Amino acid sequence: MTTLSPQDEKVVPSGRIERIASDYVLAFDRQLDYPHSYLWSLLAEPEHVAKWLGNLITGWEQGQPYELEVGGTVTGTVLQLNAPLSLQITWEDELDNESVLEWRMLNSNGGTLVQLRARSESRSFLTEGAAGWETILDAFEDVAAGRTPQPQPDRWTKLREAYSREYSVSHTMGTLGKDSGHDSVHFDRLLGADRATIWQALTEPDKFGKWLAPGTLQLQVGGDVRLDFETFSMRGDVTHLLNEQALEYSWCSPEVEQSSVHWLLENSGGKTLLKLRHGLRSKARTAELMALWHERLDALALYLSGAEVHPSAHHREALTHFYRRMAGSAGS
Repeated sequence: MTTLSPQDEKVVPSGRIERIASDYVLAFDRQLDYPHSYLWSLLAEPEHVAKWLGNLITGWEQGQPYELEVGGTVTGTVLQLNAPLSLQITWEDELDNESVLEWRMLNSNGGTLVQLRARSESRSFLTEGAAGWETILDAFEDVAAGRTPQPQPDRWTKLREAYSREYSVSHTMGTLGKDSGHDSVHFDRLLGADRATIWQALTEPDKFGKWLAPGTLQLQVGGDVRLDFETFSMRGDVTHLLNEQALEYSWCSPEVEQSSVHWLLENSGGKTLLKLRHGLRSKARTAELMALWHERLDALALYLSGAEVHPSAHHREALTHFYRRMAGSAGS
């Protein structure tokens, strides 16, 4: 009998993604064998919060704003504080995404049932948020047991995939990977349109001009590609083409002199999985590229839904800061 190593074991989400009215809710329930008053102290006292969540600048106070450093800065207001049973806060991150979080500590089976609910109007970052809050709860449990939480990037990645599969929701964030030894920007988006429609949106100038950038594309190997963005233009040549499935072209722009963009479309449970890989063959302003693709893929989803696309310089700048921190480099 073959024994799976921990990294090969299938990750199963412990939380749930629910739809309530027009909102999305991330729901977690954990039974911990500790008194709820003890667990409340880990949630309520800043010196303990710093061990598993982040640096709580001001503490929780009913009706008052707070500030929390968790890599970036999160701000919000304490809506309800009922010690030692429940805490409800608004949670606004650096990208202006807002949600409402509620923690509850309930006596249960000689221990405590810890409940966390995160409610938002937006489906953005559902898989990332679910994976993130699950790993945060892991850290909370470690601190409760007297252990020092350890970073879990591999577990976060596997959880992100698991939530996407389990609840058929799309990733939002891009990630950095490797392609033939070079850095590569990766985005996977699950889109609610058929492959033919998305292919047209990728390849027909009158369509991609509405969400990506005005430009031209000669749909044949060796054909010219030009995209005119607000502040720069890119040029390239088509290097690979497989109708309604794959498109690759070279990319030269101020962000990166030598690179290639590869689009792949796959059928996925009645939806279409779009995979974007931007392989960087020279030094690149990676954060700017990731912010650009994040914004334009959001615009693609809006375009496919029939909504108007309105690019925002403020949002692009916020995304750039977000990806710059994620990439761990102030200059890339």
